[in-house]
Amino acid sequence: MRNLLLLLIMLPNFIFGQGRIGEWRAHVSFIPIIQVAETRESIVAATANGLLFTDKAGRQITTFTKANGLSDYGISAISFASVPNILVIGYENGNVDFLRKDGIFNFPDLTRKAGLQSKTIHRIICQGNYAWLCCAFGILKVDLIKMEAAETWYLGPQNDLKKVNDLTNLGNSWYVATNQGIFTAPQQNSNLQDYRSWQLLSGLPMPGADFSSIAISDGLLFAHDRSNDQLLAWDGNKWLRYYPEIKQVQGIKSAANGLIILVKGEVMLTGKSGNKIINSYHPGGTPEGIDPMDALTDSNGQLWIGDYRFGLTGQSTSSAFIHLKPNAPESDQITALKSMGEEIFAATSSYSAEGIPEASYSIYQAAIWQNFGSADDPGLKSIAPINSFVAVNGKSDEYCASTSGSGLLYFQKNRVATHYEEQNSSLGALNGSCVVNSLATDSQNNIFYTNPTGKAPLGSLSQSGNFSSLPYPGLNNSTTANQIISKTGVHWVVLPQEGLFAFKLKGSIENITDDQYRKVAVQSRFSNGTTSLITAFGEISAIIEDHNLELWVGTGTGVVVYSNPDRIFDPGEFYGAQPSLDDGEGLFKPILVKEKITSIAVDGGNRKWVGTANSGVFLFSEQGTHLLRHFDSQNSPLPPGKIRDIAVVQGSGEIFFATERGLFSWKGDATAGTNDLEKAYVWPNPLRETFAGVVTIDGLTEGTEVRVTDVAGNLVFNTTSLGGRATWNAKNANGNRVSTGVYLIFCSSPQQKTTKIIKLLAIH
Repeated sequence: MRNLLLLLIMLPNFIFGQGRIGEWRAHVSFIPIIQVAETRESIVAATANGLLFTDKAGRQITTFTKANGLSDYGISAISFASVPNILVIGYENGNVDFLRKDGIFNFPDLTRKAGLQSKTIHRIICQGNYAWLCCAFGILKVDLIKMEAAETWYLGPQNDLKKVNDLTNLGNSWYVATNQGIFTAPQQNSNLQDYRSWQLLSGLPMPGADFSSIAISDGLLFAHDRSNDQLLAWDGNKWLRYYPEIKQVQGIKSAANGLIILVKGEVMLTGKSGNKIINSYHPGGTPEGIDPMDALTDSNGQLWIGDYRFGLTGQSTSSAFIHLKPNAPESDQITALKSMGEEIFAATSSYSAEGIPEASYSIYQAAIWQNFGSADDPGLKSIAPINSFVAVNGKSDEYCASTSGSGLLYFQKNRVATHYEEQNSSLGALNGSCVVNSLATDSQNNIFYTNPTGKAPLGSLSQSGNFSSLPYPGLNNSTTANQIISKTGVHWVVLPQEGLFAFKLKGSIENITDDQYRKVAVQSRFSNGTTSLITAFGEISAIIEDHNLELWVGTGTGVVVYSNPDRIFDPGEFYGAQPSLDDGEGLFKPILVKEKITSIAVDGGNRKWVGTANSGVFLFSEQGTHLLRHFDSQNSPLPPGKIRDIAVVQGSGEIFFATERGLFSWKGDATAGTNDLEKAYVWPNPLRETFAGVVTIDGLTEGTEVRVTDVAGNLVFNTTSLGGRATWNAKNANGNRVSTGVYLIFCSSPQQKTTKIIKLLAIH
């Protein structure tokens, strides 16, 4: 159980700007909404990665994810049981959460059940103290009071299990919509676990069709025949076709005042009092096309729609629509991350009304997300997704972005000011696709790009707007990917299948004849004095320069480090080294040799965050000799799967991880060092007895020596800062929480030869 008080009561989505060291946050999108439900106090909307709660007036929003309480990812169904006051959440893998006012309780029984190819929960029906889970193999009946499985109903033999999509009861019988027809059985049957107790309805036009949903309205039993795109209704004697003019039905649902029909592009509310059709939203501007996934009318008669493109949408009594958007990115399909100053830029992939992926992006600043897409900026319309950002002229609102097929974008004040492509620049396209893979800027604000679809795979854009191709010999047939420019002025370009290409400008950018350049394979050399081991690497994926000017390269089989990378232009072989763990045994144990590296980032303490394709994220010490942390789906909110990118906000120490299920962050214990100790401070201050985190001393220079003493001068704790941050667990040398009193924090910077004393009040 996770104790979350007042979980189902709506609370403001508080943001703690400071944040605690070691705190996880989920920055996941709440679009698209897959299902909606009504509780006593709230409307709940579910996405695959979390829940959005709003009061019924739509004024307050609270979100829940695995980072703050849920047990899993891949939500597939939700339903509310009003009598025990429990929200039931079903997942793709069969996992179940029960949300009550006293916390979240996990019910993992189905995930442990062997012999089932799929355990996905498609629909949940709650009545009284029970919930019926409509699953890929049948129906699981759950006792909500005991929170245990009561029965499992199978609608076929083990070699022909029916996929259950929906369930309802009419009269004294159960009716079940499956992928192979509609089955029925008496409710009083005591042996519903035996598939032979269930009968296939034979009076349907197509008895074995795939039925997506089933519902009761005006005394009729309605069913949606997905196989034949038709609605059918049982009047007690025969099946009739209803609303034959309605096409592209997505599903049906019972409502207090009729039947809800979800159609591609429409929501229809039908009943004896007449029909109501919603086919567009009017939130105050241009009408927006509707794309419903689910809908309900609440106890006040208000319509709520779970929309694929716009998220949770409510219609007030004045008929005006409002999109409820929490503080989050609008897409989980993240294609790139970039830290620029104290901001995080997240490139995302959204979908146009025609279902075509197009560029969008989100900016995170001061704990607030701003989202930009083609609806906000026509310059993003029909633009392929962005794959990298770079700041221009040192301005926070002036930047460039490369795209996976639409060339180069130049932004001013968060709007596309210029779009460079084949027709108006030196960029090249192949079959209509102008791919620019990465961007980098030098000290003169020249932008360098990789353009694998162009005649020259490298090029530059000057501050004055002039393009130059860089046709270095030997690169014509190479695929160029990520790139960086080192502090010594060497340009490093990743060639994923070949290795690295390095060049250094000697004169003008346009004249490459006097430049230094070289293409090399990525190789490491290990020698113990008697033998040497040469290892070659492929699938080159990531490259970064650390604070010591060392080059770290990610490959398909681990990491290679070049301690003196400027030797690339010297004659002879160019070797790196594999960082090796130092466990005291004196053996060569290179790190991550079985892992495909996807990204590398450096934090304020010069430590290395390494993302992988299958095993989460690893944090290594400065030289890679010690594994400090390993986060994966088992010990953190990170979902299983690939880490797509990593970015570090050096000022706050927050680490952002782009995954296949959205964006997550962890508040780290290292920040960038400052130039002096003038603004050093401690947080929290006072340290209250209710605070359970670590004390943070920020605003330090790199390598600041920190000593904590009581007022009598007795040493309580000492450490050295990681970059600009030091942490203390508020305990003394004996491991006990310090007693109430004033403590002095002495900060001494050996490099700057400055000191500062900070007072901290602790309350025990």
